[in-house]
Amino acid sequence: MCLVIAEGIAQKAKKLYERSSAFGVEWDWLSKLGKKPQEDVEDVLAKPSAKFMDEVVGGRPIFAAPSAKGAFRLRYGRCRDSGIAAKSMHPATMVLTDGFIATGTQVKIEKPGKGCIITECDEIEGPIVKLKDGSVVRVESVVSARDVKHNLEEILFLGDILISLGDFLQTNTNLLPAGYNEDWWRIELNEKTGKRFYETPTPSEAVSISKTSGVPLHPRYTYFWEDASTCDLKKLVKGLIAGKISGDVLKVALKGDEKRVLELIGVPHKVSGNVIEIAEYLPLTLSLGLISHDNTLSDSEFLVKSRGVSDEDDGFKLVQKTSTLPLRAKAGTRIGCRMGRPEKAKERRMQPAVHVLFPVGKYGGRDRSINNAAENDIIPVEVAAFKCVACNQLGFSNVCTKCGSESNLNKSCPSCRYVGDLEVCPNCKKNTRFFETRNIPIKQMWKNAVDIAKKSLPVKGVQGMISAYKVPEPLVKGILRASNKVFVFKDGTIRFDATDATLTHFKPAEIGVSLKKLGELGYEKDYLGSPLESDDQVVELKPQDIIIPDAGATYLIQVANFVDQLLERFYGKKSFYNVSTRDDLLGHLVSGLAPHTSAAIVGRIIGFTSARVCYAHPFWHTAKRRNCDGDEDAIMLLMDVLLNFSRKYLPEKRGGQMDAPLVVSTILNALEIDDEAHKMEVVSEYSTEFYEKTWKKDSPYSCKIMIVKDLLDSNPYKNLKFTHSTGNVNGPVHTSKYVKLKTMAEKVSAQLEVAEKIRAIDERAVAEIVINSHFLRDTYGNLRAFTRQKFRCVKCNAGYRRVPLVGKCTKCGGRLLLTVTDGSIRKYLELTRGIVEKYGLSMYLKERVDRLDEDITSLFTNDLAKQVRLSDFM
Repeated sequence: MCLVIAEGIAQKAKKLYERSSAFGVEWDWLSKLGKKPQEDVEDVLAKPSAKFMDEVVGGRPIFAAPSAKGAFRLRYGRCRDSGIAAKSMHPATMVLTDGFIATGTQVKIEKPGKGCIITECDEIEGPIVKLKDGSVVRVESVVSARDVKHNLEEILFLGDILISLGDFLQTNTNLLPAGYNEDWWRIELNEKTGKRFYETPTPSEAVSISKTSGVPLHPRYTYFWEDASTCDLKKLVKGLIAGKISGDVLKVALKGDEKRVLELIGVPHKVSGNVIEIAEYLPLTLSLGLISHDNTLSDSEFLVKSRGVSDEDDGFKLVQKTSTLPLRAKAGTRIGCRMGRPEKAKERRMQPAVHVLFPVGKYGGRDRSINNAAENDIIPVEVAAFKCVACNQLGFSNVCTKCGSESNLNKSCPSCRYVGDLEVCPNCKKNTRFFETRNIPIKQMWKNAVDIAKKSLPVKGVQGMISAYKVPEPLVKGILRASNKVFVFKDGTIRFDATDATLTHFKPAEIGVSLKKLGELGYEKDYLGSPLESDDQVVELKPQDIIIPDAGATYLIQVANFVDQLLERFYGKKSFYNVSTRDDLLGHLVSGLAPHTSAAIVGRIIGFTSARVCYAHPFWHTAKRRNCDGDEDAIMLLMDVLLNFSRKYLPEKRGGQMDAPLVVSTILNALEIDDEAHKMEVVSEYSTEFYEKTWKKDSPYSCKIMIVKDLLDSNPYKNLKFTHSTGNVNGPVHTSKYVKLKTMAEKVSAQLEVAEKIRAIDERAVAEIVINSHFLRDTYGNLRAFTRQKFRCVKCNAGYRRVPLVGKCTKCGGRLLLTVTDGSIRKYLELTRGIVEKYGLSMYLKERVDRLDEDITSLFTNDLAKQVRLSDFM
């Protein structure tokens, strides 16, 4: 309801309609808001949506156009590392797309929803590719993906994308048709025969099972008939009947267009010279109704059964008539997709990065150096007004520097010397404030801090405090932070940011922790209740346990060392953490916080991941009011929060109170978390009824599938089943190629190279989108900014709208520079021109680039300084 009040009924009509329906309130008028009256639900669902391709950034690839053939295929289900917006792809796809998709990389998708992070699942269908020799193969493992990567010609099919039913519930999106898959096939087979068949059958086994049970042909041997027209299949049949069956292989010589049909429908085959060898010929020929006589094929029945089917119809309508086996459509719903933000696992730093919240004014120079400021005996800065309760000594900390007694924060008058607790000065009747400008003995304070810390290092402070109180931190904290290479945030805490990733189950081998240590942490059985004896068993994650990235472990060790040194040298207490290796962090508590909230949740470190994400239970992320659509949140060692956080460090404006642990919840209550987690399904499989509903495009609420909400009255913390597992949640790609490449030219070149080998997207379309949505827009923006720019002092960084009459900085006498330069405006111009020429883009775009170049040249060319001849005017 807060969102409805803040953003309006029209914008949140979907959400409000969902809630009102749950309460039994008949507000049907809400369902009509934001929709065009002439479009019904089915029309909207069937129409490709290109919204996800808006705002494409250079260097971040588009993997598939809206609903394009060869794009990702919708697969319903939840993996142990997906849900609450996180979606899974086959790890082979991550390798073959040149490593642009890593574990935790955000992608923008066509539907449902807008964005998500990507995790891996190798139990779904992988990509189908064409090699340089013309062979077509299924790529079903990371090993095979790496083997074929350098011999890759084209990615014909990107593989499945695993999407949770809960995501459809959360976005209130009607179900979309599911392509025929192994999950559906196994359920149908079990319903008809009472048998479970988990292994992949051979072609002959699949045909036999279909014939005897009446179950549609196994999805592995059901091809993408929808991707070809009836006319295309007739061409293919003409070529196939000219082949001969030799052993277990059909050998045939196909023409170019005939072979292309074989590629598009995804039939694996090997090319040996001019001969094409098809090992899966049996399900292929039976689906086309071709009859085998001895070692040859006949199209007599095909010609009879194909009568009346238009050449323009899709191929599935044809094979429905010609096939001797029952078939289901395999393609289902195709999902367009592009890369969004790369994954993140990095320490939080303010801009510029500082070690201590201590003001140095202009005395620290451009770097805000405490060391430089300490070269002065005394510096004037704005600091808090404290008064000692014993001797009335004025100071700026809560301990009196004269007698060591407690000092209380008072208010001071900006005009006279009044210090007290009144809101208005009794002398000059002005409003009082918690701080005043005071001369502080910086040199002596620095010397005292060095004596306590027992070391001296370069330390960076702040130019001025931004809180209402302006209470500075002790300088010793800055020295100890600098010595441990950690940085302070605006509230006094030290933070590590990581992309949120969901996890409900893990394997000990994945998180780098011994079975003995896991036993000490309370993990004694796997998720099926068997004793934990192997590091390959699957274990259910406890709701407040988290698995942090390797880089986070390294940084938190440094934070722990800082906290221990602070306890010993400043507070005179015993050290707390005593860590030297990352295993020493296991079992310690952290505070997790999202930037837009003021409430943190306690978590416990139980493992590590090589991926650049923070794996945690869906309940833990939603307790922070987050999902996994690309958000990145902070983790802080709890002792650091308890020791160093203060509300008095926070900015005085309202927004400054956010992204601060004002409240820290110690116990996670499933009833109080964001209800997105309540919509997550907790089943091991769906039903045939569910899959049939997807083809009717029914509401997701009409499905009788158990979700977390159904468990809230019992025990929602255990037995959260999943439909798909995976080999290793860390994935084969840990850092996106976008992050590894340094220059924009390298990034864009790699982006277009990916597009060149993906069937589901045209590289020329990608080039145009990148130029229009990024390069030209950025160049025009910088051109406008140049005419409105400010000037900056190279010494103290002061800004000026216009150059002062003295021609230099009036604060420090430093030289002034332009903030927008010729180079920053032209930085994409030659790159854009090169792309236009390489891909033969439209003449309109070429002319537009030329005119922009002329505009920039005219702006920076001084016509008065140009030497001309008399003949130039003739």
